[in-house]
Amino acid sequence: MVEALTWDSEFFGRQIGVLSGDVGSLEDVTADLDAAAAAGFAYLICRPPVDDAAAVRTLERAGFYLTDVGVTWSSGVAPYLQRAAPIDRRARPAGPSDVPRLSAEATTLFRRSRFYHDPFFSTEEADRLHAAWLANSVSGQAADAVWIIPDAGFVTCKLTRDGCGEVALIGVWEDSRGRGAGRALMTAAMTWFSGRGVPTVRVKTQVKNLRAMNFYHRLGFDLHAMDMTMGCVLQGRFPMTGGRA
Repeated sequence: MVEALTWDSEFFGRQIGVLSGDVGSLEDVTADLDAAAAAGFAYLICRPPVDDAAAVRTLERAGFYLTDVGVTWSSGVAPYLQRAAPIDRRARPAGPSDVPRLSAEATTLFRRSRFYHDPFFSTEEADRLHAAWLANSVSGQAADAVWIIPDAGFVTCKLTRDGCGEVALIGVWEDSRGRGAGRALMTAAMTWFSGRGVPTVRVKTQVKNLRAMNFYHRLGFDLHAMDMTMGCVLQGRFPMTGGRA
């Protein structure tokens, strides 16, 4: 089954969708791709279970390629704050005046995200996406709060439907790394979540981002889940039976 990703399609100016459901049959996946191409889709993603090798092989035979392996970490808010350093007094909610700096830094901070490593997206598009993501976070469209330590970095906070919290983005300016800014930002985020009665916070990174993986491990976060994202470019696709031409 193919579902349209409306926001993505409007932002990138091309019809983008997600393939979900059973992907065990090459014939079914191929039929879905042919139908999607006929409907005008330019690109699809699919997120098979990381332990389903058969599904991955089927998707690869149909023309999908790996774009990202994500790792989700989690931590209880209360135990985190018990061992955290005092909150940095410079930390404050970000406002509209902070957007230009945040948007500019966004183009350099997230180079390991899948958008920079997927041939469907240009570097300029990936830059524009992350800049827009931060601007929308400050405006309340993509996050519930953004905390910033001026001249150090920022962190975004989002309340999820299951009652937990999510740190969607965290970034430290290059000249502030190694000075505890990341820890201070996470303390600010956890304090914000605590004030809203959130018991658990999750944060996601890429498995190839060893620096971030080690950072969350040092902070006491536990491994929670892994996921895989695969992409398929449909532009110029022709109907077929058994793989991409």
